[in-house]
Amino acid sequence: MEKAFSRIRDMKYEYNADIGLAYASPVRGVWNIVHIGTLVPEGHQIYVCPTSCLRGVVLTTAEMGAMDKLSTITVGEDNILEGDMEEMLLEGTERIIRELPEKPRMMMIFTSCIHHFMAVNYRRVYKILEKKYPEIDFIDCYMDPIMRRTAPVIPSLWRQMHRVLKPVDRSLPGQVDPKQVNIIGNCFPHREESCDLTAFLSGKGFRILELNRCRSYDEFLTEASSCCNFLFHNHGVKAAKDMEIRLGMDWLKLRPGYNYQEYDEDIRQAASMLGISPPEDRQLAEGKEEAEREVKATADLLKETPVSIDYTAVDCPLELALYLIRHGFTVESVFIDVFTESREIFDALKETAPDLKIYQTAGWNIRQMERRHEGKILCIGQKSAYFHDSDHFVNLVENAGLYGYLGIKELMRLIREAYLEAKPMKDLVQVKGWGCSCS
Repeated sequence: MEKAFSRIRDMKYEYNADIGLAYASPVRGVWNIVHIGTLVPEGHQIYVCPTSCLRGVVLTTAEMGAMDKLSTITVGEDNILEGDMEEMLLEGTERIIRELPEKPRMMMIFTSCIHHFMAVNYRRVYKILEKKYPEIDFIDCYMDPIMRRTAPVIPSLWRQMHRVLKPVDRSLPGQVDPKQVNIIGNCFPHREESCDLTAFLSGKGFRILELNRCRSYDEFLTEASSCCNFLFHNHGVKAAKDMEIRLGMDWLKLRPGYNYQEYDEDIRQAASMLGISPPEDRQLAEGKEEAEREVKATADLLKETPVSIDYTAVDCPLELALYLIRHGFTVESVFIDVFTESREIFDALKETAPDLKIYQTAGWNIRQMERRHEGKILCIGQKSAYFHDSDHFVNLVENAGLYGYLGIKELMRLIREAYLEAKPMKDLVQVKGWGCSCS
């Protein structure tokens, strides 16, 4: 790629921007393991790492104003030479417990790459801690970038956090609540006004539990008695599979794209899994019509204004680009580093918009990008806004709880708002963990 972008017509579906030398933009809205760990009410994180590794997690936590939810144990050269990594982990954790004003209900202990290199038997340490402090749930977590391909840290963290849930006898009456479900693996709550699943289940009298909305540790633990799990992001798949094996909980991953047929199929499948009647065809048709009206109103407002999308904003940026183009929007670019959506979506977009620009956000070539532009450009996501130097952008991360017809309506509202009102882009994209707040 000689320029900062390629035309999609010239690209192969196997595209992957992992080309070695990488560029890191100052865009910081995507959540990391520190942000996700703070979602656990009455939880505490301990990072056991060399000083250079600790710098990032400490600064992240300080920026959040959540230093009371994090402690550190520094691994030094002497620990490696003396071979006392296990003793240091045990003694450091016990000291933290003694010095905390209140004992946490869960302790997430993050070991790092050095522990794998040194073959540290950290499970032995956890067994000692569990025996000595039975009132605390100790969870082994990982901050090891060397495993980012085989065991990515974020999916692993979602799984580990849910391993505190204890099995219930699902064959006995009263052990499982048939009117309670979990939504797992998401940073942002799925609210009734912007998520079809939540609106549908709430209307049927279901209680919906999400870690990001639990206000106490005991409330979080009641997820074990839910009848099933729903999820929207791949990050939650490991947790869902683990809970299916350990707790016998069925699960369903809904497709967070922009396909009306898939919305209807997923809602019907969710209803079938719960043994309840699905939405009537009339209700689904009304939802589609309302979404279409919002999309048309938004396209009429933007007219020929170019639109750019990036992968940090939505799970399916290519499908969103195709959806908007088919509804009259002028989508000029997508910022993405690897194609993870279906071949069908890629081929359809390639045929529909062959001149669509695909930018690598991590490729060194992105530094050659011409960031200046004439007139207004509407960006969906922080990275596209940063690289286009645009203050007119939709500021969201990881779909932000939007799903279905209601999700499309909310997205259209945010697009219109971004078109009409400028935001201080350079200030907003520097906030680490967009929309993050501690429980």
